[in-house]
Amino acid sequence: MFMSSPDRASVKRATPKAKPAKAAAPAKSATKVAASASVRKAAAKDPTPQEKADFLKAMSKGITPNTEAARKVEAKKKTASAKAEPAPKVEVLRRISAPAAVQSTPESAEALRFAASIEKLLADGDLEKLQPHAQQALIAALCKYYAANSDAGNRYGALGQRSAVTATDVMVMCGALLKAVDLQVFELGMWQSWSSS
Repeated sequence: MFMSSPDRASVKRATPKAKPAKAAAPAKSATKVAASASVRKAAAKDPTPQEKADFLKAMSKGITPNTEAARKVEAKKKTASAKAEPAPKVEVLRRISAPAAVQSTPESAEALRFAASIEKLLADGDLEKLQPHAQQALIAALCKYYAANSDAGNRYGALGQRSAVTATDVMVMCGALLKAVDLQVFELGMWQSWSSS
């Protein structure tokens, strides 16, 4: 039995449905048109790379004295200072004790001489003369001596007023000391909050 193919004439081809016509786009509001125009103007006013480079060079050089720009800056400073309110008085909330009178002892003089020789080694860049075991012994002895004085009520700053130690130096040393005794920074913070009360 053979199946006959349908008659071509009887088969209607599926014609694609016509897509509905798109509605006309609504007219842009006046504010949107004005905003886009201002954006285009701002984009058109962007400085060129050369203008940017000139600006950076001028900023790095600063304002040349006795020029029109310098006079304008001075005038602005004067008007700003005339309008500025007087600075509020600052009240000191804690008293800082005056340094104790320095008493010269042979041990203190020897320690000062040794500190000066270490500073000289550092200034010369000679980091090999003072071996690690000697540094460790000095740091340990100073830590114990300072803590013993603090426990006895002899409280004073760990560094003198004229010390040339930087914040980085202090952080490096503090980190090394905490690591040496297996303490974390949060433990130090907790201890400080407990001991201050």
